[in-house]
Amino acid sequence: MSTAEHKTTTEMENMSIARRILEIMDEKGETIRGFASRLNMSRETLRLILVGERPVSPSEIEEIANGLGITMARLKQTDTYKQHEEVKALFKSKNRTKPVLLRTHAIAAELVEVALGATERGFRLHDLGRVQYVQEQYEVAHNTWIQTLEYAKELQEKYNENRLLHLVTTNLMLTSTISKEYSNIESLLVVVEKEFAEDYEKLGMAQYTRMKMQEDRGNVERAKQHAIRSLELFQLTGDPLQIGTALLNVGHYEFLFGNFNECKKLLSSALEHVKSHDDICVHVVKNYVKTLMKLKDYQSAVQIIDEYTALAKEYPEYWAKIKVMYAVAKDEPSFADSVINDTSASTSVRYIASKCLMEYFYLKGDAEQTMRYYEKVRIFSHTKSEYLDEEEL
Repeated sequence: MSTAEHKTTTEMENMSIARRILEIMDEKGETIRGFASRLNMSRETLRLILVGERPVSPSEIEEIANGLGITMARLKQTDTYKQHEEVKALFKSKNRTKPVLLRTHAIAAELVEVALGATERGFRLHDLGRVQYVQEQYEVAHNTWIQTLEYAKELQEKYNENRLLHLVTTNLMLTSTISKEYSNIESLLVVVEKEFAEDYEKLGMAQYTRMKMQEDRGNVERAKQHAIRSLELFQLTGDPLQIGTALLNVGHYEFLFGNFNECKKLLSSALEHVKSHDDICVHVVKNYVKTLMKLKDYQSAVQIIDEYTALAKEYPEYWAKIKVMYAVAKDEPSFADSVINDTSASTSVRYIASKCLMEYFYLKGDAEQTMRYYEKVRIFSHTKSEYLDEEEL
């Protein structure tokens, strides 16, 4: 049984032309006095434009763009509009083939290269990290978002703008847990808990991150406490997906501690929350069936499997694991045997299916079949010298 990840976050920036000019000026080291002088514009006029207290005419925008050494299109970001839309489309699309991902990555990287000002640079880096995340380049995405965090902090400090900070801290918490990279996690969590003290989703993610960190360090009891606190916070958001995921995670720890009836209650509730989210729903179904099997409630296990068979078949690895349990619950070993013979299934799940049938036939008193599946266990085992791992040797 395992926990489940919460989702990455995205949002696009929306910035005034005055703010855009100010950021590029800052990046190029321009002062209001010096830049106004070069534009033959009064210092006060430029100041009023930059603080948004005076409208700026098209001709003045063109003068300012020329003064900054960039085109009007670059100042207004219209030159990258189509490329930006193509990158955005990836995040909404189910057509994530390798060629599409490679093209989108190239575009996202190009947009980073031409970006100007803290907002554009920050959000373009954030988009690049999201493309890398979709490509399952988790460590690379993590490092990209570390760069993004510096721009997010700058925007928060200079403009009291925390949109990018909200996005990137959420995604950094996620990649930290995936890559088990916790070297800077405490400072990140301090930022989150300070800047988003009333944002229950962010605080729930912070507790989820602490949960994964403690589990990876072997502190399962502490991990469980963080899972419970994460659930409490996500319940305050009213978001069914986040609540269901948190219920699944608490159920994971109750299972580890042998509290199978409590686990059953949690997973039953989780299932109600995530029914419209197939990818997490199938995870809940698998864990729910596993819990019912531990309780030897085979009838309920069969009912759940029958109800969600169509969904499970869309996720081959989950379906293979569920079929192994179905074989025992239905007292029909052919389901597990089909997993063993499925060359597209992972070695680990074929190993589990072999071990299941070895035990199944041992309990039936069928020595010949027990030995047959024992041989398959050895075939799929990661080690051929398990006796060397025995502490007594």
